[in-house]
Amino acid sequence: MEKFSQISYERPDLQKASKELKEKIGDIRNAKDYGELRQTVLDIDKMYTHTSTMFTVAHVRNTIDMNDEFYEKEVEYFNRELPAFSLVGKEAAQAFLASPFRADFEKEFGTQYSLVMDAEERSQSDMIVQEKVRESDLCLEYSKITAQASTEFNGEECNFYGLLKYMQSTDRETRKGAFEAWAALYETIAPRLDEIYTELVQLRVTMAEKLGMKDYIELAYLDKNRFEWGRNEAKAFRDAVKKYYVPLVEKIRAKQAERLGIDKMRYYDEELIFPEGNAVPVGDRDYLVGEALKMYRAMSEESGEFFGFMNDHELFDLETKPGKRVGGYCTMLTEFKAPFIFSNFNGTSADADVLTHEAGHAFQAFMASRVQPLSDYIWSTSEVAEIHSMSMEHFAYPYMEGFFGENAEKYRRAHLAGAVATVPYLVCVDEYQHGVFEDPSMGPMERRRLWHDIEKKYMPWRDYGDNEFMNRGAFWMQKQHIFLYPFYYIDYALAQTCAFQYFLKDREDHEKAWDGYVSLCKQGGSLGYFELLKLSGLKSPFEEETVRYVCDQIEAILKDEDMV
Repeated sequence: MEKFSQISYERPDLQKASKELKEKIGDIRNAKDYGELRQTVLDIDKMYTHTSTMFTVAHVRNTIDMNDEFYEKEVEYFNRELPAFSLVGKEAAQAFLASPFRADFEKEFGTQYSLVMDAEERSQSDMIVQEKVRESDLCLEYSKITAQASTEFNGEECNFYGLLKYMQSTDRETRKGAFEAWAALYETIAPRLDEIYTELVQLRVTMAEKLGMKDYIELAYLDKNRFEWGRNEAKAFRDAVKKYYVPLVEKIRAKQAERLGIDKMRYYDEELIFPEGNAVPVGDRDYLVGEALKMYRAMSEESGEFFGFMNDHELFDLETKPGKRVGGYCTMLTEFKAPFIFSNFNGTSADADVLTHEAGHAFQAFMASRVQPLSDYIWSTSEVAEIHSMSMEHFAYPYMEGFFGENAEKYRRAHLAGAVATVPYLVCVDEYQHGVFEDPSMGPMERRRLWHDIEKKYMPWRDYGDNEFMNRGAFWMQKQHIFLYPFYYIDYALAQTCAFQYFLKDREDHEKAWDGYVSLCKQGGSLGYFELLKLSGLKSPFEEETVRYVCDQIEAILKDEDMV
């Protein structure tokens, strides 16, 4: 394939694609034997692959520069047309599920494809097309507003990511000033963000009602292909986090305050781990990518081949710049079996994390795309997908000297403590979304009070000082997942609990741990959640004993490292 910048983009004619898909639906219904059904499903899969690849190209180029009018209009085109195209996909799913040869297909490809088709059939309807279009438009507006927001600080024009690096300054007044600027920037755009989220909530509730579901939570779980666990299991996991993770993080924060020589931790102190300064990468973007290439070549033959492919085809956009969407992600150019990594480097250790976390996603997609026969099996559900990314962060520990030089050990200690400290926040986001959709009539101020109460429950150490805006519960709106990817965030917490298991296994037997990890990556989404965990030697994070064991073991390591 070409380098990403050289890929030719051509808008797919989705109306024409719909007609072609309808012909294939007739082929499914008229299949005389399993061979004909099998070939038609594979033909449909190939059609989807091309369409999704063109959409991904447009999406990536739009997020790289949200001021680019051409790709903004292309994304708007997909937002308008994809809901109707999805309805034809629903017909294809119905035809497949009704096929007398479905059992033969499941014998060869497993049952997961049927479950996905069933979910698609249940979650799509011509009754919600307009809501889908409007939802996409609002999500695009949210991304554009946050991408364009900037302010002057310390003599430079900073977006949100640019301010975050100053919140790791060794000077407390600089940290506080950066936090105040960051909060003020959100306060400036908060009125419109509140309006956007209010409308998104109502749209999502309306879709669930039109589909005859109890509430949007049911629809969200179905959209995420959560076939084996639900809201009760999520609550039990959050309770376990409160019982085991929260006390451990309180110890981490107390030790951090002692290390920094301050009586009371404020929010703007949380990112400074060591009084002399955090470990920061020792080189620029090109240097870090070069070190990542060395690391993955040393790690294994598979990972070396993967990152060499990424590097050769320039499948990254890593540096922050004006007009670029906030955040980071990994996506897939399925037609080329090529992952793509998007990020916003800001000169902190998070830059190295991108080359492990997002590269973990990319490595998994690269491996699965070469062995899985269906594009639906390349990606797993997100609670598994985040195991791939977070585990890679830990597998990369031995190679951090290349990124941080003599401060590599500081990075490893801070990263492990930070991975623990993030979990309570992750479940805050999950409980907040459950609360919002259990009572969708709440207005902006009621939602802020809800966040404030949940934050106190899971993060009792959190203190915004005298910042009235954040003290009233506005912190939730900086999390783009709440707007763009509802009910995703708990998947990070579940996955981190599994990634810690790989970290512990790696300390005992690296080869065995790595082999289990690669096996998990290759399976993609071909199996269910619990089956994948069992196959990979991982214990379910929904078991309280698993959470207790992980926290006990990690606490012992952090004690040895003087982090608690």
